[in-house]
Amino acid sequence: MESESKWESVLGTRYCRGSPLLYILSEKNKTLVWRQLWIWLAEAEKELGLTQVTEDAINEMKAAKEMIDWNELRAEERKLKHDVMAHNHVYGRMCPSAAGIIHLGATSCYVQDNADCIVIREAVQYLLKRMALVLSRLGDFAERTKSEVTVGRTHYQAASLTTIGKRTCIWIQDLLIAFKELERFMEEQRFRGIKGATGTQDSFMTLFEDDEERVEALDDLVTEKAGFKKRFAISGQTYTRQQDVLLVNSLATFAAAAKKMCMDIRVLQAMGELLEPFEESQIGSSAMPYKRNPMKSERVCSLARQLLTLPQMALNTMAEQGLERTLDDSAGRRMMIAEGLLNTNAILLIIQNISEGLSVRSGVVAKNVREEMPFLALEKALMYLCQEGVDRQKAHATIRSTALDAKEKGDVDLEEMFSAPFYDTVRLRVLDLASSPLHFTGRCVSQTERFLSHELRPTISAYLENNDEKVELEV
Repeated sequence: MESESKWESVLGTRYCRGSPLLYILSEKNKTLVWRQLWIWLAEAEKELGLTQVTEDAINEMKAAKEMIDWNELRAEERKLKHDVMAHNHVYGRMCPSAAGIIHLGATSCYVQDNADCIVIREAVQYLLKRMALVLSRLGDFAERTKSEVTVGRTHYQAASLTTIGKRTCIWIQDLLIAFKELERFMEEQRFRGIKGATGTQDSFMTLFEDDEERVEALDDLVTEKAGFKKRFAISGQTYTRQQDVLLVNSLATFAAAAKKMCMDIRVLQAMGELLEPFEESQIGSSAMPYKRNPMKSERVCSLARQLLTLPQMALNTMAEQGLERTLDDSAGRRMMIAEGLLNTNAILLIIQNISEGLSVRSGVVAKNVREEMPFLALEKALMYLCQEGVDRQKAHATIRSTALDAKEKGDVDLEEMFSAPFYDTVRLRVLDLASSPLHFTGRCVSQTERFLSHELRPTISAYLENNDEKVELEV
């Protein structure tokens, strides 16, 4: 049946089309990882002295590893209602001399959980590289706009001036925190290892005649073969689902940062100050041809909304994993982990495209600055008056009255606002400063420069293998 005739996840078919994650998370890759785990287990058992595991059997397993008969696998699972045993039986029929030692001493979670660890590791490594590229692009935009003055806004109302680059660094910092959380997950991620049916390793103790040192060595050796530096010392049948909570929380932290940034872009585009990229043939509205809607930022907010719900699912799964193991984690994890990783990938692709084409409408920005400048000058006047010994409360009350009177009139003239004798000692200083809005931005330029050079660039530099890669969205 052609793909258009059946429902498939939009994360795969629409938003992550062509992503390497689609293979990493695929059934084929999972099958190959399961078989590799069985090979590693057999190799380690042989190396540690199990005579029933032979070199011929291991070689036969390796030779058959990539020979997958999907029809046979599906038929076997329909019969057995057990995916691991279906794979075990089919693989065993393909390499008969190894059939008796495939999965020797293991439980289903040996392949299921350890494969999840491997797949998650590979997926997160890919996402970290994509995230670093996005951060680099946003850093470039911040560098270009570090001195471009704009009206700061608190409560969505005009406030002290800032620069576009400094505001961008607020977005970057939030994303960078999420990046570091995901990086920390990678550093702390643990392999399940070989633990047996309830985590006691009793089956392996039997195989190795109660030799604890060899069982411990077996756990270490399989962990090493899988490329992990850390493994769980304690587990039930599964690795603790707390590890999934840490993964999903870091992805949701990223989603929240991306949504905040894109909400800001949507507001600023409504104000006419920023524009997300708009393709040459792109249509903003089917009814209103003149519209240029921020659909990319809106899509990020929509995708993020789904990703932000996943921590609750992860926490419930962890909390309800009864005693040594219950199976009510399985179906949820199959959806939660794959969707969380793919959704993160989708958001990254979109915000990279946005950051590569984000533009400033400098004329509108400058106009808004000019309109707010008289009131911002009053803020400077307050500081200068206090320096000269004027009581702060008295100065605040007078400036408040001046500002409200000016707003009431509607047409604000800077010199007229400062015509009262109360401002005689500070008038010239304030009017001189007001001629250059950058004087009202404090340390915005130096803060931006320092943040980019001291924090952002050193953190992401190791992940930037292909810094020239551009993103073009297909939808």
